[in-house]
Amino acid sequence: MDDTVIRLSSPRDLLALVPYRLGFHPERSAVLIGTRVNERGRDAPGLVIRVDLADVAHPQAGPTVAAALARHLRADGAHDAAVVLYTPLTHAERAVDDGLAAASAALAAALPWVEDLRPWVVGPDGWRHLSCEDCCPTAGYALADLEASAVAAAHVLEGRTAVPSRAALAVQRVPAGPAREAAQRAAEEERACHRAVLAATGGAPLLRGAAFGVPGAAPARDQGPLDRRRRAGARLWDNAVAARRPRPGPEVLGRLLVHLGDLPLRDAVLARTTDGGMQASHRYLGKGAAGAVFGAPRRPDVDVLDAAMVLAGDVAAHSAPGCGAPALGVLAFLAWWSADGARADVVAQQALAEEPDHGLALLVLRSLEGAVPPPWYEPGGPW
Repeated sequence: MDDTVIRLSSPRDLLALVPYRLGFHPERSAVLIGTRVNERGRDAPGLVIRVDLADVAHPQAGPTVAAALARHLRADGAHDAAVVLYTPLTHAERAVDDGLAAASAALAAALPWVEDLRPWVVGPDGWRHLSCEDCCPTAGYALADLEASAVAAAHVLEGRTAVPSRAALAVQRVPAGPAREAAQRAAEEERACHRAVLAATGGAPLLRGAAFGVPGAAPARDQGPLDRRRRAGARLWDNAVAARRPRPGPEVLGRLLVHLGDLPLRDAVLARTTDGGMQASHRYLGKGAAGAVFGAPRRPDVDVLDAAMVLAGDVAAHSAPGCGAPALGVLAFLAWWSADGARADVVAQQALAEEPDHGLALLVLRSLEGAVPPPWYEPGGPW
């Protein structure tokens, strides 16, 4: 979702681009960067795909994995591609490593339309081609060259960062202390209020695991109190999203955790966010919320999406261990919507670790496994 024009004039620029496109510095990975013709009629980096190096190097599964990656590049309009292998091995160790050779062979077989497929390898002591007779220095190029490239500098100036590893994309809980305790107390009080409203209206309890909507809810005697509660929760979310500075306090974050566990309200929040923040969240309450999410016809509003992701991350970070799935599921879905597949996968796995049947997290993982892009994405369009 980045429209910034950054010119690539060398292999160093291409390799420097990878961590910023992925959002993290790859480790033990194979990364493919497609080249396609952009809207200006020029060659430009297209889809960037990462896979575990062990998967593409596997003697039986490797060729299948490589073929799937090649199909994704072609579907994105790629007419050329580059391959970068990330390894903890030194230059001397790489030359005799069967895994790197197997990965290179599988990718070469899957990409016959790439004329000069010579993988680059990035390791602890520098980077160079996997096999090179005279084009690279014997000791390779220094890693510091990548950080000093114009591409890296341009991303830093734009405020973009790449975390040290894929695992660092996970939500980190705030340390145990007053802030987390205040959030947890507020969450318990909010749960008690929700239970009281449901008991008074004859509604269903908070449901866990559904993807969208509330299937199987018992008919309510009077939806008024529940509707008013959901509207109040929607206002709380909208106000918290708007209050970037100062950020919402722990009491608000604790209350929001409970509201995000109420599926109709959560779906309304997602609909508002993917619709670009055009209306208040409460206007999406009802049966049409899921349709509003998946019917979004345009690319997301980056500011609206980023604000919602920051808030969902803050809510999850202040939750009690084992209780953060409602916020983690929202964050995973919005990360997928923003085309940040790596973060979506990591956070969805976090949600499932805390709630194994969490439906929204399962939906995200199924979408990632099937390489299903967000509905707004058009192959060959800006990425």
